[in-house]
Amino acid sequence: MGFKLFVDDTRDFPKGFECVRSYDECISYYRMFGEFDFVSLDYSLGEEHTGLDILKWMKENGKKPKHINIHSNHIEGMRLMRSYAVENFPDSVVTMNTLYK
Repeated sequence: MGFKLFVDDTRDFPKGFECVRSYDECISYYRMFGEFDFVSLDYSLGEEHTGLDILKWMKENGKKPKHINIHSNHIEGMRLMRSYAVENFPDSVVTMNTLYK
């Protein structure tokens, strides 16, 4: 498997992932690496942006990960992200799991 990206403002980072804490860092990593096969996004990023904003940026910039995972304990945010990902990334596997802080 290729590059994996984990985006979360507070959780411990898992091994085997490129890991960032914010929307801006995520965009920078995309510009550095070009594409990720697996992206795991939290909804709440503790700033003005959310994981949904990252999905929108990915769509606008033609990013097509093979797998999008939504990890959050923000239930409504997870639903919004899942709906957006399924609609806009039809070739990606979309999964969700709650990771409590």
